[in-house]
Amino acid sequence: MLAGKHIVVAISGGIAAYKVPMFVRALIKAGAQVRVTMTPQAQRFVTSETLAVLSKYPVLVEGQDYPEMVGHVALADWADAMVLLPATANSLTALATGRADNEMLSSLMASHSPLLLVPAMNHNMWQKASLQRQIAQLRKDGYYVIEPAYGFLAEGYQGKGRMPETDQVFQALSALMAIETVGFDQKLQGKRVLVSAGGTREALDPVRYLSNHSSGKMGIAIAHVAAMLGAEVSLVRTESTLNLPVLPSIDTITVSSAVELNDAMTMQEGQADIIIMAAAVSDYRAEEVAGQKMKKDKTQSKNRLNLSLVENPDILANLPKANHYVVGFAAETQDVVAYAQAKLQTKGADMIVANDVSDRSIGFASEDNAAYLVTQTEVKALEKSNKMIIASQILAAVLIDSRAKKK
Repeated sequence: MLAGKHIVVAISGGIAAYKVPMFVRALIKAGAQVRVTMTPQAQRFVTSETLAVLSKYPVLVEGQDYPEMVGHVALADWADAMVLLPATANSLTALATGRADNEMLSSLMASHSPLLLVPAMNHNMWQKASLQRQIAQLRKDGYYVIEPAYGFLAEGYQGKGRMPETDQVFQALSALMAIETVGFDQKLQGKRVLVSAGGTREALDPVRYLSNHSSGKMGIAIAHVAAMLGAEVSLVRTESTLNLPVLPSIDTITVSSAVELNDAMTMQEGQADIIIMAAAVSDYRAEEVAGQKMKKDKTQSKNRLNLSLVENPDILANLPKANHYVVGFAAETQDVVAYAQAKLQTKGADMIVANDVSDRSIGFASEDNAAYLVTQTEVKALEKSNKMIIASQILAAVLIDSRAKKK
């Protein structure tokens, strides 16, 4: 997603600056070209030499030589995207009010590329009404802002103000780049989006379960893109997705079985404007779950185990359709569009996203996907691309189709 992109990492003077070298390293491993600018205060927490070595380019900061004559303009023109982390209260206020009194702020102010702001500060500072007004203004001005995390702060207590982990920031930047690539004439501010992701697990005994190959990457990509578009996002994820990072602003519920997923979706759907059922749900579960680990029956000559299965709830079909735009998924191995069109009718959904999982280059656990968006009026093919791009294309299509239905 970020391979070949020019990313400027801007660092302001907060204790969380010590984490930035790991983020720079992650960008480079992903194939991005990285340049760094920082404030003099940031050098108290991380050295410019460290960042110059990692990025293989001099750092733009007061008092140090830089290859270009007007460094902040050259850096701004070079960037495909910029990330300010940590974004301190002072740097956020400066951006909101148009103050550019150092090289780092001047670089951000001179750029036309998208800017991701990653706030990190004391809990009480983050909660201040005056700062929240500045955050609201920055969002209105078109900046992307991700919420700080709740956790252990440098002050020695728990609170909201911790800088998100570097893998979370990486996902936010990937979502931002996908959004900018696809292009949106409308964002999702004020909308509530409910997403499910991952494959369910149906227990046979305390050790074994029935499941599928879903990684949950597609559903979580949709959740990230929706959050970056300004939506209030709830994510119902299965245990198979717990290795994947999720942005702090996303309200997350973890489930295991189809019944648990059904209960969670039923509990959450009432407040949602858009529901996206990306989870891969097991059609059947064991009629009875063994209380102890099942042992091989040595008396059976053919060593067979017969399982009695019962049907799971049809979550997509059972979701209320009034006042929601509902998207279902169909993972098929043949006749993909035909099966998706049939599913659209039987489930009563507004859209079915169908893909051919027999193609391993876009199948389960892949970073890429290709799909068909099937609605009542059209079938639109999405060419193979990174799942963040596909997620953005899905949400763009949802916005267009939902507007058309309201006319």
